[in-house]
Amino acid sequence: MPTALLLWHHGEIDAFVAIGRHLHRRQLPVPRIYRYDHFSGWVFMEDVGDAHLQAVVLEKNAPGFTRGIYCKVLDILLRFSSAGIEGFDVSWTCQTASYDKPLILEKECAYFVNSFLRGYLGLDYAADEFESCFSRLADGALEGATCGLMHRDFQSRNILIFHGEPRIIDFQGARPGPVQYDMASLLIDPYVDLAPSLQDELVDYVVDKLSGKTLFEPKRFRKCYDYCKITRNLQMLGAFGYLSRVKGKRFFEQYIPPALKSLKRNLAEIDVSEISGFRKVVDSLDIGVNKCKR
Repeated sequence: MPTALLLWHHGEIDAFVAIGRHLHRRQLPVPRIYRYDHFSGWVFMEDVGDAHLQAVVLEKNAPGFTRGIYCKVLDILLRFSSAGIEGFDVSWTCQTASYDKPLILEKECAYFVNSFLRGYLGLDYAADEFESCFSRLADGALEGATCGLMHRDFQSRNILIFHGEPRIIDFQGARPGPVQYDMASLLIDPYVDLAPSLQDELVDYVVDKLSGKTLFEPKRFRKCYDYCKITRNLQMLGAFGYLSRVKGKRFFEQYIPPALKSLKRNLAEIDVSEISGFRKVVDSLDIGVNKCKR
């Protein structure tokens, strides 16, 4: 079987290998890892091509195909969450042992303020100005969670289509957490920019798949998902701001307008007083003309 070579940072290679081998043992669709060298960072693994879900969907440009392939990916995600958590050892993780409130506040909420509002847009905001809002968002992203193994970056560029079947890559950040977060990562992904109506259809698809499970509460599931959409949105915009301004990867700037549009739409769906001030700040941003108003 052909192999591919990937180079990883030392802090991630052990997590990638341990988690990847675990996922393969659980018969999840990830590339098989043959061998690796910790010191050089090289991993020898199965070659599953380079056709990202993003490229396949955009090239096909057919609504029926898009819905079908996304349903297939969501089926895999549900297996990843439920089967992947079985026997998972949190000592394999390279960042935090789980998706928890401190992570949300630091790596998503504060990251958005520091890397997007301040770093990318040059606005004079601080994360503690939105303390009550961010606390409420973090709580909402954890309440009603359907917990299992979370990929943490489950978006279209981390899913390859190999001989017509999805294969999952870049799973080194996996840890226990809500499946709703990975759903949000996939469905609000600005690389493909699915129509909101299709996003809703796909959420319904997942809810229907889970409805037969004991103790499953659709309303709580959807509410958690609504909050996870926002925390994921914040993380994405923080990353796009950091990558484009600090790392000089201007390629990512094209995805900022759709990601910001998505954040505005997702915040509008949450009607709680704690987030109203933050919502006004976000609604005032006008990235389409490369400026913002305060």
